[in-house]
Amino acid sequence: MNTLLLKTTLSLSATFLSFTLSAQEYTFKKVREIRVESLAEVGIRDYDPKKDVFVGFIDKRSEGIELAVFDTNGKILTSKKRQGEGPEDYQSSALAMGFSPAGDVFVQTSIELVKYDTQFNRINKVKYEPKTTIVVYSGPRSKFVPLTRGQEVSFIVNGSGIGNRGMNEAPKKMDLIDYYDAPSKTVQSVIPLSSRPVFKGIEDKVFPVSINPIFTIDSQNSNLYFTTTIDNEITVYNPINWNLIQRIPVKHEFFKALDDIPLRESNLAISNKSALFSRNQEILKFDSDLLGLVYVKEISEAANELRKSEKKLFWMFDPEFQRIILFKNGVQLPGELTIPSGLVQMTLPNNRVLVKVVNQEEELDYYPFEIWELVEKNKE
Repeated sequence: MNTLLLKTTLSLSATFLSFTLSAQEYTFKKVREIRVESLAEVGIRDYDPKKDVFVGFIDKRSEGIELAVFDTNGKILTSKKRQGEGPEDYQSSALAMGFSPAGDVFVQTSIELVKYDTQFNRINKVKYEPKTTIVVYSGPRSKFVPLTRGQEVSFIVNGSGIGNRGMNEAPKKMDLIDYYDAPSKTVQSVIPLSSRPVFKGIEDKVFPVSINPIFTIDSQNSNLYFTTTIDNEITVYNPINWNLIQRIPVKHEFFKALDDIPLRESNLAISNKSALFSRNQEILKFDSDLLGLVYVKEISEAANELRKSEKKLFWMFDPEFQRIILFKNGVQLPGELTIPSGLVQMTLPNNRVLVKVVNQEEELDYYPFEIWELVEKNKE
């Protein structure tokens, strides 16, 4: 009887997996590789299609963070350390960076926005009084998100994926977005955590983990796509007046924390103060009517301990655990996609993504990235 049940379970699992894979309308196809000639860690945060260059950073550890511009083959065109006390420098750790419409480089910290040319000579600086000071290590964590264009730019102060509030706060006291309002020259807060459907009903209860905002801007219509690390909805806002435009429901294949709504502490798998539950990581806005959500699926306590004993890569950085959900015209498509070689960093023109390659087998004398393109299966 047990054998029969096991065979039935395996058969159902195989059928589900087969359905998931066959139901996918799109797939990722590798286009090419990029090699950045650096032994130090490299992060790429934005791409300028007019100049055909990337901007990012090189983390030289004790020597500091260098801001850098790379060509599309990975050649370092220019790099310069700019964190410090000098007139050209930014004074706090950089949270986000990206290109301006004119091709200059914005670097944003908790207390200032600095605009540089592509040689990292300072053009101007805007200082502001933050509600919360955020410190990150290594280079800028996310792409800079401007809310307006022109000489005076309004922008989101806390970077995507970076928390601006600590844990152990009641949801009704937490606003997820702080933004600098250029006309008033003040920092404003919007999108209370209690407004997220997944948290309704627990507004007055202290929550045991940090909930980070995740967002991106549609470069064509400037709509803001927003979710949180633990969430089952992508919400679209007009970032000028913060009116809600659309709610896009999300159904993950692997997200046990969301099986019981509203979210409670008992939903979360936490072992020895290590969070093992699934988490959303990034929203991908493609050129067309396609939208993507990157999340990391959960791991069991036993599997996590086994990985530690075998000295394997931390599961949050293992491509095997990264999943991509697609939406077309606001409707979720069946199945979930993976890119086996690495972790998705950002979208590029022509429905492409930049992937940071994860290589555990050997030490390389360069830092590898790849470009993958999202294609319809029947048009491959």
